Amino acid sequence: MRLIPALLLSTALVTQPVLAAEITHEGAEQLEQKFTSYLPEKLAKSGLVKVRPGTTDYEVTFDPTVLLKDVDPKTFSISGLKPFLSLIRPLEDGLWNFSQSADLDVKGQFTAGTEKTDFSYKINAFRMDGIYDPDILYFKSAEMTADGIFMTSKSPAQSVEAHFSTMKSIIDSKRATANTIDIRSNAAMGSFAETVIDAAQTRIDLSADSVTADVALNGLAYRPLQDMIFFVLDNVKTNKIAPEKQAQFKELFRANLPMFDALLESIDVTNLKVATPTGTFGAETLRYTINSNGLKDGAKAGFGIVLDKPSVPPGVVPEAFIAALPETVTFRASFENLNLSSGIGYFLDHADFNAEKPLTDEQSAAAGRIFLPGGALTMRYEDVSARSSVYDIGLSGTTTLYPEQKGRQNTDITVYARDFDKTISYLQQNAQAVPQFGQAAFVLLMVKGFAKTESDGRQMWNVVVDESGKMTINGQELAMPH
Repeated sequence: MRLIPALLLSTALVTQPVLAAEITHEGAEQLEQKFTSYLPEKLAKSGLVKVRPGTTDYEVTFDPTVLLKDVDPKTFSISGLKPFLSLIRPLEDGLWNFSQSADLDVKGQFTAGTEKTDFSYKINAFRMDGIYDPDILYFKSAEMTADGIFMTSKSPAQSVEAHFSTMKSIIDSKRATANTIDIRSNAAMGSFAETVIDAAQTRIDLSADSVTADVALNGLAYRPLQDMIFFVLDNVKTNKIAPEKQAQFKELFRANLPMFDALLESIDVTNLKVATPTGTFGAETLRYTINSNGLKDGAKAGFGIVLDKPSVPPGVVPEAFIAALPETVTFRASFENLNLSSGIGYFLDHADFNAEKPLTDEQSAAAGRIFLPGGALTMRYEDVSARSSVYDIGLSGTTTLYPEQKGRQNTDITVYARDFDKTISYLQQNAQAVPQFGQAAFVLLMVKGFAKTESDGRQMWNVVVDESGKMTINGQELAMPH
């Protein structure tokens, strides 16, 4: 809710004639009219947004309590909510200076069905400063900081308490071409802690020394996106969209494809700990990543997880297994050859936005077949690996599935292992304590017979399983038991 004034800034300033750098009553009236022009008439006159000229800035007040006047307190109630003040100032170059500082301390309750939930949100101090570019409908640069972030949620089913000691976020955007922009966002949060207690009073405590997030969105086609946003705002009060309006919106959507060139996001957690009734699990670092190359044909969407130095409570793992616990685990994969542009095009060709379901069931199935060329969904294993003191294995390759044809699939992967003899020796030495290790050592000795030795000493197996189920390892067919 705190960022709503910044979002309203987009709708007001993108169409606002350039004002003189002086702060005037006329300028304040123009801004307030723009801020409220897309709101329902009743809400526009309610005092939700007010603008008045200050000494050096326009003072924009956003009063969220207005939104709650007609809400049944038995369904939702909140206390401590107060208006937010933002300062905006036109600059000589057509950009706008934006700043906002406040705190937050609210408590409330809402009812869903027969269950009541109590909640609270608190931020000791919040501040945001930025330079807004009305031409790209976004901040050219901005910095946001917050201290003492705390929230609670309590219901009969579950209670949650979460806390961040600090947060700092930086936004930077720049023009990549005449029609696209690149956006970069970094956020760092310190000293995270969360406690979850379920209805059976089972308690889980999560904590981390820090959480950081890095997002890059490159080649964003901002003008078609602006057109789409304002089309929605212009028609938000319409119950039904006329055919010609639907056609206009669909063309705007088409003009926005592939929307962006690349999306890269990573989230890093340091010194993660998860305390359970069994004990405390953890990892020195956890990294989660996603990536995409736009809404186009032949598109790719990837994700990944990396765990460094995972740990388990004493006694959970038998002594013989301790050396087998990985020091690093990596899983990075992607879905390939997605025909997103053609699939979206089919949706736009056939969708009726006034219908309860924009597409019929038959049309939805047809769209799915277009999204997956030939009905195939291909997952590429870019880096799947695990390392410990007794093994170092990794694999890459692809698996292709056919969602509409049960059982049809094929796989082509390459597996690498370093110090393979050390792994076999470890299993053999602990076979008396863990009988399954003896069986595993026997299987690995058999598998070693199919291996090829790389120039760096690693063992390599190329494993291919075709649609008939036939398996080959490094070109040698493996007889499968019937």
